[in-house]
Amino acid sequence: MRYDGSPITVYIRSRFHAIPAGHSVALTLTAVYYYYRSQMRHNLVEYPVEVTFEIDPYTSLASDTEDEIELPPRIMTMMYSVAIGALRGMLAQKAANTPLRDYPLPIVNVSELVSRHLYGSPSPDRTIPLVDYIYN
Repeated sequence: MRYDGSPITVYIRSRFHAIPAGHSVALTLTAVYYYYRSQMRHNLVEYPVEVTFEIDPYTSLASDTEDEIELPPRIMTMMYSVAIGALRGMLAQKAANTPLRDYPLPIVNVSELVSRHLYGSPSPDRTIPLVDYIYN
């Protein structure tokens, strides 16, 4: 598939999941770079990283379902910040000798990611949503 120079959009997906045996929580953060050609979406890169955090006391975070975990927003904010740093560095290394080297992972609004995870909707209008970023 040939990239035609149209604007590139960066989208970030995330998922928290429990690792009860290790008293840990893993955050999988995926950056998806895509563009539209002939009204069809074409993914250029879909790059995930998984960051594991050991949490003590772990039992206070458990929820009713086995794989889910209830995290306070302050802990999620710190976890997202660490994972975004790791993702940014790994993407830069992966794209170093490609045309995507000119499209680093943009600044990400962590409050938007936390809000989207907790409520399934964007944060209030007073924050700037930078989880969908378009390079022109």
